[in-house]
Amino acid sequence: MPKRILVAVDGSDHAHKALEQALILAENMKQPASLLIVHVNPAISINEPALGVELEARIAEEGQHIIEPVNRQLSGRDVAHETLLIAGDPVHEICRVARERDCGMIVMGTGGKGMLAEMIVGSVSHGVLKHAECPVLTVK
Repeated sequence: MPKRILVAVDGSDHAHKALEQALILAENMKQPASLLIVHVNPAISINEPALGVELEARIAEEGQHIIEPVNRQLSGRDVAHETLLIAGDPVHEICRVARERDCGMIVMGTGGKGMLAEMIVGSVSHGVLKHAECPVLTVK
């Protein structure tokens, strides 16, 4: 079983359910597993000028509304966790972080976009399923 589980969060109900499933997995493993909670902000491009504000500060500020409910959900749970806020393409960044941080599994929600939006922009969960080097659990 994995020692580290990456949980991708975006503020959606699907992500909330995915985090709950990851917590259940981590709590019920024979050896403790830690969670790496990752929020990728696709709206901020690394190439975008920071407009006088450091990019890291903007990522933290814009990701805070996503992370606050996550922290409430983690409160009182006996699972080690770390939070990572980054910017970029969600599929690429989730797969990169999972590989670089030696995550044994990715847990993420499905859905969130309408069918037309998924056809045009693509589904993050589909992209992660296609490109991840570790098992991926998707939660509806």
